Amino acid sequence: MRNTVRERDDSEALLRRMVARRRRDNAIVAILAVLAVLGGGNALHGFFTPAPPGPSDDSTAALIGRAQLAGSFAEQFVVSYLSANTAQREKLGEYAAVGQVALPSSGRPVADPAVVYVARTVSGGGLDVWSVTVSVRHGARTGAAAAGEPRQYYRVAVSTAAGRLRALAPPALVQPPARGTDLSLAYGAPCGQETPLHQVAAGFLAAMLAGSGDIARYTQPGSAIAAVQPAPFSAAEVTAVDSDDRSCGAESARARLSVQVTPKVDGAAAATLVYPLTLVRTGGQWQVASVDPIPALTEPLTVVTGGEAGPAGPANASTTPATTTARIPPPTQN
Repeated sequence: MRNTVRERDDSEALLRRMVARRRRDNAIVAILAVLAVLGGGNALHGFFTPAPPGPSDDSTAALIGRAQLAGSFAEQFVVSYLSANTAQREKLGEYAAVGQVALPSSGRPVADPAVVYVARTVSGGGLDVWSVTVSVRHGARTGAAAAGEPRQYYRVAVSTAAGRLRALAPPALVQPPARGTDLSLAYGAPCGQETPLHQVAAGFLAAMLAGSGDIARYTQPGSAIAAVQPAPFSAAEVTAVDSDDRSCGAESARARLSVQVTPKVDGAAAATLVYPLTLVRTGGQWQVASVDPIPALTEPLTVVTGGEAGPAGPANASTTPATTTARIPPPTQN
């Protein structure tokens, strides 16, 4: 009798578990159905599907290589097209189907070509289409002699497929890049020659640019900063040091500098160079921690508007016109 009651209890418990499992399965199915109806099919597929792999180093390197290939081809085409005459129409067919476009009886000299912009606009089926902008100067002079000649910019579309290149049409003359805006820098305090920041910056740049002294005396251990070899200048004179540290090293333990240096070659002054540096104080001694890739900018980023600074003048004359600033909003994530 007892065995019969126990078996009955076990059967009822098993039945209850089966009913609960069925209800749970039905609930899951209902939820999935609702999500599918509400457009959640893509979300479900994404949940159960592993994320696609990101670009590999090999694919990135290959893309960069194709961009350089398209840019080089576009540069050759622009130079050949702009300097071509009527007798060279067939030669231009190596680059593009130029058809019956008009060509001058004598081509214009083209100098100092440079690829200034490359962008991939179409990609699919093993074929890429690139928009390439090439800058040139018209005239026979090159190098420094042509520095005063204005540059003109030409855009050309180039297709690449399995190493084969073709321009889709003759070049188009386009507007040059517009003038950008000036950003406010974080260096607000001039530091004189008597300050430790000025002294360390002067010794560091003399060692790095002119080989004057041991650069390790001025650099933080582990910074991996080395002197330029062979030394390109015979001397390097620091003419101005500005810092984001208003105490110029008297109170802080870290400072960012903008250092103007006039290098000299055999006693003759060259163009002024400007170095953004970060210095740290360790054990009471200031050392250069890094030569920064960009100048220190104010936070938030600020656009400087107004007149341009005029040339240097007498000490009692004001050479800096009034300016206004406009803050750039912080970036937002889409």
